[in-house]
Amino acid sequence: MEQKWPSHLVIVRHGESERNVAKGIAKSKGAHSYSSGLRDIDTPLTKEGNRQARSTGERLASEYNFDAIFASPHRRTMQTAEQILEQMKAKPPLVREERIREIEFGILDGLTTDGMKAKYPEEFARREREGKYWYRPPGGESRPDVALRVHSFLGTLTRDYRERSVLVVCHSVVVLVFRRLLERWGEEEYMKIDAEDDVLNCSITTYRYVREQNKLVCTSYNETFYQTHE
Repeated sequence: MEQKWPSHLVIVRHGESERNVAKGIAKSKGAHSYSSGLRDIDTPLTKEGNRQARSTGERLASEYNFDAIFASPHRRTMQTAEQILEQMKAKPPLVREERIREIEFGILDGLTTDGMKAKYPEEFARREREGKYWYRPPGGESRPDVALRVHSFLGTLTRDYRERSVLVVCHSVVVLVFRRLLERWGEEEYMKIDAEDDVLNCSITTYRYVREQNKLVCTSYNETFYQTHE
């Protein structure tokens, strides 16, 4: 049976970003917004995020020889990928890949749930009715919208990276969308993991090709290889 998949697919969420920190502070204070005026795509890693990326890179370098690294074009994902790449003796090409970029939040970008309720009460009610998985904010994307572009990217891997080892650096929603597609989840499975075991900063999700099943099989999810600073 001809192998159509990469032999290894490793997916990493970016390290802690300045927006991650700002969002946590805003939610704890009941604030309406965590936007600093900087575009989401320009948000950098924190010092801690850079440390997470270096530790993750050290672990990956000890276990894999990647043929390619694909990263979302957002600054935080590129910085994460660059820190990981720095730890590797062999230097695979680092490719900017727009299809694995962050979900587009549209008019809700930078708003907390309290901010959404206050500024766009009709949109809040619509999201409550449609559910987080299917809801598409004005100017933004739903989870199935993201799945369309990730599905296209997986097509590139099956065409150009068969029997190779590939690293992907992306975002939490995108990590779960990869799992939805590769493991054939529906809304229920997606939302269960989203609520109970969401993707950690710089965590690793790994897939290995299993010839007997002729598919990529998930061998780990949400693994981290850095010490958490208290």
